[in-house]
Amino acid sequence: IGGAIGAFSTGDGISTGGQSRTPICKLPNIEHTEQNFPLLFLYRKEVPNSGGAGKFRGGLSAESCFVAHNTDAITQDTLSSGNAIPTSTGMMGGYPATTNAYNFVVNSDIQKRFTSSDMVDDVSEVSGDHVTLQLRQENFSQTADDVYAVMWSAAGGFGDPMERDPARVAADVLNLAITAEAARNIYGVVLSDATGDADATATEALRADVRAARIARNGKGNGAVKADGKTLYDLTDTLSLRENGAGPRYACRKCAADLGPLGENYKAGCLREDAPLDHANPLIGDSSRFIDDVPQFRQFFCPGCGTLIENEIAVAGEDLLMDLHVEV
Repeated sequence: IGGAIGAFSTGDGISTGGQSRTPICKLPNIEHTEQNFPLLFLYRKEVPNSGGAGKFRGGLSAESCFVAHNTDAITQDTLSSGNAIPTSTGMMGGYPATTNAYNFVVNSDIQKRFTSSDMVDDVSEVSGDHVTLQLRQENFSQTADDVYAVMWSAAGGFGDPMERDPARVAADVLNLAITAEAARNIYGVVLSDATGDADATATEALRADVRAARIARNGKGNGAVKADGKTLYDLTDTLSLRENGAGPRYACRKCAADLGPLGENYKAGCLREDAPLDHANPLIGDSSRFIDDVPQFRQFFCPGCGTLIENEIAVAGEDLLMDLHVEV
């Protein structure tokens, strides 16, 4: 009962915050679990980068890692979904959270590490044979030499990550909510090597360069048409509906670039880039372990200023998802 809670339109989500339908439940005490079951936990931790990036970040998930203890073996089953594609996808430019994940290492060196008092902070540090567990796998055996780590899905973000306050991003790195690599590559924040604080001038320049590069890659230059006229509604932080005499038009809220007429999909008027899912979240694994279809992380940018308007996850070849319908 340690699920993450998604980002809000006004603030970050809650890490390992439980489930709203079970308000009196909480994660069990590991020592009580070890007292009642033949398990020894190596660690339980919140996982950096697991929450979806955004102007407001999704809550983090956690991972439990354990071995069999005081028994010859434990017979395990798996029962899971959401391992190939994130189930919490983010909103209005927010990025998706990580997937559920099993990591099972058999014939590992963990007992040798115990002997030398060499503890691990992550399952990736353990040597051995890595086994891919399926989502409905029954009656596999775990011994004291087999390390089993279970990470559950986190929560999606809200809004464009490059709209996030750089000071919040620096604090996220300090608090191990995200890595320094994610701070730069997803949030566009430059951190000082000396202090770890955000460099405001360098961050502003990097974000401007990223947005300009989006336009340049798509060959649009400065040719975006403006949706002149008054604003009828602000729909999201980056999308508005304007009236220019020819009927209501979707437009970028930042620069008024025209994104198409009301009734059609505004995404068709955006610059579009497709990428693998791990572009959205570095913890998402290879989906081909579980499904044959190829999922994409699609991003839609303003053709005028390069601002991120929205993201979506879809199977390659599928039509654009229509996520917004407005009637005036």
